[in-house]
Amino acid sequence: MVKYLVAFLGVLLIFSCSDDVSFNSPAFQGIRDTVFFKAAVSRAELVNDSSDTANSSNFVYAVRLSGILNDEEVSFTLPYYGEGVFDLNPEDDAYASYSNTLGKEFSTRFDGEGSVVVERIEDSTYTGSFRFRARSATDSTEVYFTKGYFYEVPFYKRPPIEEEIPVVSTFFTCRINGVTFNPLSVNASSGSTSLLGVGSTNSVIIRLILPLNIEPGTYPLTDFSVDSEYRASYKSGIFEPIVQSGTVTIISHNKDEKSIGGTFSFVAKGASTINITDGKFGFNY
Repeated sequence: MVKYLVAFLGVLLIFSCSDDVSFNSPAFQGIRDTVFFKAAVSRAELVNDSSDTANSSNFVYAVRLSGILNDEEVSFTLPYYGEGVFDLNPEDDAYASYSNTLGKEFSTRFDGEGSVVVERIEDSTYTGSFRFRARSATDSTEVYFTKGYFYEVPFYKRPPIEEEIPVVSTFFTCRINGVTFNPLSVNASSGSTSLLGVGSTNSVIIRLILPLNIEPGTYPLTDFSVDSEYRASYKSGIFEPIVQSGTVTIISHNKDEKSIGGTFSFVAKGASTINITDGKFGFNY
């Protein structure tokens, strides 16, 4: 019975406001003291609520509903994603905030009260009603919101932060059976589908072949004689043992700048065994 009563009161509240919500989606509005407030922008989002209050230790992540009109903002911070009645008393986890055109802040956490009724969450949109009295933290002034509602307020999706892929310096180093190998020459080139990186001295050549479109990750290495996208080789004079196993890890690959960096290791066997360890490279092809 209580559930149906809450829904009925919510419907009455919605249709008692000055605008017909069926023509406003999304909508966020109410009466601030005696002035009609209608947000130009409204949204719901997941936030990290780590404010230093007595109640904030009860939860870290919260849902925040906001309505913004120029320099004014009304918001409700709710302790979880879900429908129901959220009380806005100082001892409760949920709270309301209001910031006026001068930047003055009011909150129900400062001897305020009220409630938010989330009547429906559908397709990640919030519909419900609200009322509250909030007080300023700096003085005893208060603000009242009545006949408030929000209708199909959508979850805000923050645009992904575009990761800056570095351009690596050209380098090549590894250990050959435990001995540090620092090549005199490091070079790289690309074909239509693959890239070749080489580190060499007068006596030793180590090569890596990788696909041109390779993404960060770890991949198995095999011998140059095998038909594979990921290959390695070791050559010293006429001695060229066959790569038995190994891995290459791509840390970054800036395809626009043709710059790739990563690590590698492999084992090659012939007349003797060659262990390549602690390999690191930066190729600009």
